[in-house]
Amino acid sequence: MSKSFRRIAYLRLGRIIEPILPRFSELGKTLQKAGMDVSLRMYLATAVFTTVIGLILGFPVGIGIFYAVNLEFNANVWIGAIVVGILVPLVIMLGFYIYPSYVTNNRKRALESSLPTASSFLAAMASAGVAPDKAFMALANENIRLEIAKEAEKITRNIEILGYDLLSAMEFAAENSPSKVYAAFLEGLVSVVTSGGDMTAYLTNETKSLMRDKIREEKEFIEGLGVIAELFLVIGVVAPIFFVIMLAVLAIMASDSGNQGTVLMTLLTYVLIPIGMSIIIVLIDGMQPTE
Repeated sequence: MSKSFRRIAYLRLGRIIEPILPRFSELGKTLQKAGMDVSLRMYLATAVFTTVIGLILGFPVGIGIFYAVNLEFNANVWIGAIVVGILVPLVIMLGFYIYPSYVTNNRKRALESSLPTASSFLAAMASAGVAPDKAFMALANENIRLEIAKEAEKITRNIEILGYDLLSAMEFAAENSPSKVYAAFLEGLVSVVTSGGDMTAYLTNETKSLMRDKIREEKEFIEGLGVIAELFLVIGVVAPIFFVIMLAVLAIMASDSGNQGTVLMTLLTYVLIPIGMSIIIVLIDGMQPTE
């Protein structure tokens, strides 16, 4: 969604939705954990504005689609247009509600995947006698495209620009982190700094533990791929062949069901199979460890 579109939505609806903002406090926390550079008010204004547009355009678009299929205005066209007009805004609302959680989950996996590398880097810096705040600054300045580097950059920004001390910056990052593993890592680091413990030993042990967890997750992913492969065979190969044969047999047995068979075949080809493949893609994406 472009910034200009969000700005228009905010100017039009920002004040109107202000009374309902407390009801969406959890969504606001999710937006913060997702790292989305948008306020809760602007996000809700954009969601409502887009939903209204979908509500306005859904009905005429539905008429156009079903008229192109039927080639005449009949009851099916109007029923289909009403269904499309209702589904479009519902899908838009659901998409806006789910998207921050999806981004949060992606950030969580990215953080946990790159955390062993960052822990090893911080352990090396601590063994060289570098202060923790300078170590985070060095991690942020490293030319690596990892989510953990962005988190280190935020910690450094809070210290250098916003005036946080190191402990407060790490506690703030842990509180707003989408990953419990990363939050526990930072909280342990805060405890070590507060108590004056051996930071090198703590980071070294954490690196070993995180690497063991990463190896275990890779093994679980490989094992899970076998289940996904069987699911793909059922949904993507066996089920379509079975239904195609069944529809062909029904069309031969019932001469007056040709139109219905065509509709069912179209529904299978353009709706059910793509939905099934999309589910498999989402499952694999959710299981796959982030590099």
